[in-house]
Amino acid sequence: MSVSRQPRFTLSQQEADFLIKEIKNTVESIFVMPQPGERNSEFHVPASNGDYFTIAVFQGARDPSRHQISARISQSGIPLLRLCVNATSHHNPDGTRVGGTHWHIYREGFDDLWTSPASLVSDSFLESTISLLNQFNVIEKPMFQRSSNDHYRNS
Repeated sequence: MSVSRQPRFTLSQQEADFLIKEIKNTVESIFVMPQPGERNSEFHVPASNGDYFTIAVFQGARDPSRHQISARISQSGIPLLRLCVNATSHHNPDGTRVGGTHWHIYREGFDDLWTSPASLVSDSFLESTISLLNQFNVIEKPMFQRSSNDHYRNS
């Protein structure tokens, strides 16, 4: 069964690829990782040319092993990259199905509806977050902190 939905965004593939590959650095020096179920946890990563991006981080409330980390253009909200860890199956627009951990990467005409399997070294919440930042070319990352004032190792 294929998904039929009109694209919401008009970003070209060339523009999206450029934005994903741009070198970025974090604004925040410390980011407190959200508790399971906590919403709206975000930090910002500008590129040297002035483009500005938001990284959103979410961990499941019922199942903390499920989490989602995404990168979008701050001003327009266009999603460029999303990593879904230990997620339910996703149906691509052509009807193919991708289960478990997967990437959503912007595709012209389809927004972020296409997925491909993700192979991670670890599916820990912190390591998954760092994997997305590496894929999104964020060179300078914040120090990640747990809400209990412990610091995570920053890779």
